[in-house]
Amino acid sequence: MAAYTEQQARDRLLAAFIDTAPLLISLERPVYTTTAAGGRVQSGTIVVDPQKFYFYPFKRRLTQEYIYNPQTFGEDKVIKINYILAFNHDADIQEGDFFDVTGSDRLEDGHYTVEFVSARRWDRGQAGILFRGL
Repeated sequence: MAAYTEQQARDRLLAAFIDTAPLLISLERPVYTTTAAGGRVQSGTIVVDPQKFYFYPFKRRLTQEYIYNPQTFGEDKVIKINYILAFNHDADIQEGDFFDVTGSDRLEDGHYTVEFVSARRWDRGQAGILFRGL
């Protein structure tokens, strides 16, 4: 019989939860360069290898929130988050990442952006994504 730490038990539970209905998503990360005028332009993208996520709608009483989220140890500003991606704590995801969907049976076709990544990542990861349309 193996003795698991609490962290290992949490990782196994979250992995089992994600495996119930996994969604493989290849995120794209924008690369920005500074202009001569001091601005910032997107000069390209980095494609992150496909990762397993669990996708579910963001359902709270208010779907538009303009307050700080008290459920994390950091301050994550939540502004009109349509969906949540749950992931293992070692996933490579950052605010500003995006992905496009075509022909999925679970996601509407279009462009999705990562609006926040929860600061509490020691036992589970959550990222708020916003559907931007076609």
